[in-house]
Amino acid sequence: MDQPAPPQPIAANLQPLLRELKAHGFKVRFEQPPKIGVYGLFEARSRTLWVHPITFELGISRQTLLHEAVHAAQSCPQGNLTRLGIAAPVSPLIAQEINSILFSNYHVKDRVLEQEAFSLQGQTTAPSILVKLLRQRCKT
Repeated sequence: MDQPAPPQPIAANLQPLLRELKAHGFKVRFEQPPKIGVYGLFEARSRTLWVHPITFELGISRQTLLHEAVHAAQSCPQGNLTRLGIAAPVSPLIAQEINSILFSNYHVKDRVLEQEAFSLQGQTTAPSILVKLLRQRCKT
């Protein structure tokens, strides 16, 4: 089955990440996730990342893709999400916003993993960091 193309071209600096995800058996779908009310979703069992098409209109497709790619890397090597151990620097204001999102939208057991994804998604070097992590952690 053909997957829908993204509604807009994907930035050149994200192309290596998309290729790396595919090389490690992950599928990236640019369509509404199977969970209502979310912009992106990662399902470890099927190794699928969803990026909602509306994220392109909202200007958050890059962050959404990077966030879900963090979860893909966290899922390696055994399919259950574990911390990557990346300490991405964020401003105090951004850290406060992340904490607000974590405490109001995520179960306590998921907060450490989500915090790592939120922190990394805003880094300019995130695509290359994720390519490196996928190569290290996902030996498929």
